[in-house]
Amino acid sequence: MEIRLIDRTQLLALFTMLAAYLAGGFPTGVIVSRYLLGKDVRDFGSHNPGAVNVWRVFGLWWGFLVVFFDIGKGYLATAYLPVIAGNAAWSGFPALLGFLAVAGHIWSPYTGYRGGKGVGTIAGVALALHPSLALWAISIWCIVALTTRYSSLASLTASTAFPLLVWWKGDATLTELVTLFFIPIIVVLTHRTNISRLLAGRELKIGKSQPYGG
Repeated sequence: MEIRLIDRTQLLALFTMLAAYLAGGFPTGVIVSRYLLGKDVRDFGSHNPGAVNVWRVFGLWWGFLVVFFDIGKGYLATAYLPVIAGNAAWSGFPALLGFLAVAGHIWSPYTGYRGGKGVGTIAGVALALHPSLALWAISIWCIVALTTRYSSLASLTASTAFPLLVWWKGDATLTELVTLFFIPIIVVLTHRTNISRLLAGRELKIGKSQPYGG
């Protein structure tokens, strides 16, 4: 039986995919809270290391700092790692790397596979793939957040709008579209408790800083 070893191109593709996952997993919220503020954000509020919980616990500026880096790691993984991959990249490969960065953020290998909810990293991926459509999705997030004051509802709406906008524009490959349509699915999964609270009328609104469970 002939045994074929993995070739250089395949190895480079696998290395790039692993790099995207590890980059996405960089625990920005934990690093900022533990090493700059001296407290682990996972011990407060929703116990989530994401930007929204950092915002509610430590203040708006720190929340913006975390989301800035979360957006950055999604953007870098999607825009620059395919360049490193070179010939190993294929149609839809940048979207796949972006998805792996989001997966790394949610299931971070640095924090016992318990990370944030992925929204900031998704924004970075969207900006790298389709900047103009990403700005539309971010605008939708802002409109929903300002009118309802629910960041979770804004995230669910914007993450669903982005792949729909890409599909509507019609210049994405099938591989990219399939990958992008997993984004709202994964956001729903990470916002399960938020959805339950929204339906029960108990979801914490933007501007409220008191701790809540879930």
